[in-house]
Amino acid sequence: MAVSGPAEIAVGECGKVGKRPMPRRLYRFHCLGGGDAVFDLNGRWLSSSREVRQQADRVAIDLMAGGGSQDWTAWIVDVRDAAGRSVLMRAFTLVKVACE
Repeated sequence: MAVSGPAEIAVGECGKVGKRPMPRRLYRFHCLGGGDAVFDLNGRWLSSSREVRQQADRVAIDLMAGGGSQDWTAWIVDVRDAAGRSVLMRAFTLVKVACE
């Protein structure tokens, strides 16, 4: 078995071996529940599925923080790509709120 020398190993950004950065894509984060909806008309440019999930959680937390004592158990964040295809549906009940 041959061992690669250092010159044969491709190193990308931030020391990630063999991985290219994912292109940034536009996502919209709509909130739906209880017969109401809050639509994201601007969207957000993100480059990974982890960033999309984290942004969905932030959107849910921001809406819950501004909504008083509303019952959020039926609410979801419906994430759509620029073409309108569903990318992620995240229930507000799955969002972990950090207490300070």
